[in-house]
Amino acid sequence: MDYLERSDFNEFNRYQNLDGIEAKMVSHLVKSRTKFADIIWKLLKYNSLDALSKPTVSEADRWGLVCYDNGNPTSKRVFFSPFVDDAWQEQCSSLYIYVEDVLPVDHLRSTVGVTIETVTHSKISAINGDGDEFLYPLANPNDSDGKDNVVVAFKNRATVLLKCILAEFSGLYLDGAGYLQFNMRMPIKCKATMPLYNRRSYYGHSIIFACNMNNDSSGEAMGVPGEQL
Repeated sequence: MDYLERSDFNEFNRYQNLDGIEAKMVSHLVKSRTKFADIIWKLLKYNSLDALSKPTVSEADRWGLVCYDNGNPTSKRVFFSPFVDDAWQEQCSSLYIYVEDVLPVDHLRSTVGVTIETVTHSKISAINGDGDEFLYPLANPNDSDGKDNVVVAFKNRATVLLKCILAEFSGLYLDGAGYLQFNMRMPIKCKATMPLYNRRSYYGHSIIFACNMNNDSSGEAMGVPGEQL
């Protein structure tokens, strides 16, 4: 075997689907009809106290909030990169979805860490609750006392986003990447923490999910278009 030759008997992880994870997650969120996705998009689109009582955001409007080019980002709310824009001054909430870590288990298997950052401006932190079962048929029954009295009359926008992100993405199957897990037993430690962005105006959560990836390939055609992986 030549010094630079690949063995026909060994397979290695080629991470064929690594660069599609963010787009698949965003596509799922855009098309999802769960109550958690509905709330997420309302919080991204509407900055008022009554955001949860606003109309459902249509699929077309959801795509309009996704930044999938390098143009002016001020009207966008979902990004494929970390929150690093020091000039950002919008009084809104936004999401940042990106692959952050790859931890190899062996030559075939790796654990991929995917981070979702939620960023909220401090001046829109408070929102009205959605515990009124007459106005919100899918209201959490624990938000009222069972006697038509709302117990949770207001909520923190960032905490609502955190809950809905965990509910929407935990256990989500991504074709070619496996199941997203929020699980401390994964090699990449999953957790949600609160960083303070620029120490004044923005705060939110950094939520780490993990999935196990095994995209093995062997032979000299490795990675060549048309090769079956």
